[in-house]
Amino acid sequence: MEKSQHWVVRDGSEKDLQGVLSLRRIAFGEMEEDKLDPRFWRWEFQEGFDGSAWVYIVEDQNRIVGHFADIPRRFSVQGEVILGSLSLDLMVHPDYWRRGIFTAMGRYGAQRVKKENGLLMIAFPIRSETIFGLKKIGWREVVKLPVLVYPIRFRGILNRYLHFPPLSYLVGGIARLIYFLFFGVKRGKRREGVEIEKVLSLDQQFDGFWQKALSLHPIIGVRNRNYLTWRYLQHPTRKYAIYRAMKSGEMRGYIVLRKVELLNFNSAVIVDLLALDEEILPALVERGIQHSQQEGVDLLGFMVPQDHLYYKILRRRGFLPSLKTFLFMVYSPSDKNIFLSPKKWYVNWGDTDVI
Repeated sequence: MEKSQHWVVRDGSEKDLQGVLSLRRIAFGEMEEDKLDPRFWRWEFQEGFDGSAWVYIVEDQNRIVGHFADIPRRFSVQGEVILGSLSLDLMVHPDYWRRGIFTAMGRYGAQRVKKENGLLMIAFPIRSETIFGLKKIGWREVVKLPVLVYPIRFRGILNRYLHFPPLSYLVGGIARLIYFLFFGVKRGKRREGVEIEKVLSLDQQFDGFWQKALSLHPIIGVRNRNYLTWRYLQHPTRKYAIYRAMKSGEMRGYIVLRKVELLNFNSAVIVDLLALDEEILPALVERGIQHSQQEGVDLLGFMVPQDHLYYKILRRRGFLPSLKTFLFMVYSPSDKNIFLSPKKWYVNWGDTDVI
């Protein structure tokens, strides 16, 4: 326990649930409204795949005024599985800003993760003050994560700006024609022997696939069958669609999608995407586009480092850069410089709890 003035930093538990949710409503309002559901909190912080979260509470006279948490997360680092954490949900009550609470919670968390033998902490901060605060206590910026978008319904996109459906329909048709003059000829061709199927449960093929896929990226969060089941099929408030690619009876890749609001558009996003080769990846993306068309959305989005192979393949497939960019940061007390190398990591939306 760490004390400063009248407030203290301590470990949290389920007993703090209502106080934490009340603080979240004050700090974030209705943003990610489903996180105000106690079922979400229990799934994420108590029933995590790699164990219960380490929760840090700032309390002032029995009032919760600060919150931070680390979810245990295992990573494959050049084939070796290590323990780390996903740091998230840093909240400070507005009445307690600029009192050192952010710094106290960050340092408290780093000591707790170290005590649990964690070798690194990762985060995807959005707010500039959070990024500044993390850097202040030793976190490092690793790579920016741009959001690529694929236009599904041009008239839906344009109607947001024009607010006149007949004109949106006309201009949208022209925009679609221009777009396909540039990208239409680059549509993925049929790949012999590749079958894309929707799955409602995950079988042992996912574990066999993971054993092959983990060597594709120097550092990647563990994505075996049990983790994917917890992350996408056991989520209490969110629904995901999962497709896998099969060839010659062998699983060769998968894609996970979810319908959300992105960039203030009715959208779908590729939450997770992993394939063994460049033949399978475009086939999965093509199925993701078809799924999005069936859902009637305007955009399909994907977040990935710009230097990653997937970014280049999706750009060739017709995905366009957007103005939205996220940030990936790492804290590690170890001397492994590989953790700070942008080209070693593969991270996407599935590594966060945002989508």
